[in-house]
Amino acid sequence: GHRGGFSLLELMLVLAIIGVLTAVAAWSVFGQGERAKRKATRASMAIIKNALEQYHLDKSAWPTSIVALQSGATPYLEASKPLVDGWNQPFLYQTPGSNGHEFDLFSKGGNGQFENGGGDDVDFWKPDSE
Repeated sequence: GHRGGFSLLELMLVLAIIGVLTAVAAWSVFGQGERAKRKATRASMAIIKNALEQYHLDKSAWPTSIVALQSGATPYLEASKPLVDGWNQPFLYQTPGSNGHEFDLFSKGGNGQFENGGGDDVDFWKPDSE
């Protein structure tokens, strides 16, 4: 007759289902983390842009580096806060920018590789495709 308890097949099936659910949960948490980092990066870029425009208004020129925004008699950005993106990497800044922009501001994104604004880079002038 059929004894109580679970067969090996049933146990394997349950373990497989648990494995799939765990993978899905981990993927969703990781995905949220990356999205949050992109959002934080965008927010930092907006703050840097405001500081750049203020600098430009005062000095009629764009700074040669964004670090310049943190120095001088009246810094435009707090010197204690590092100018890094959501992945703790420095932003890439240049002036004049490409495509007729006064400046370019990039983050290398999660892979840490600069891909000329492509790949997972965050380009200030290009909205994220969500």
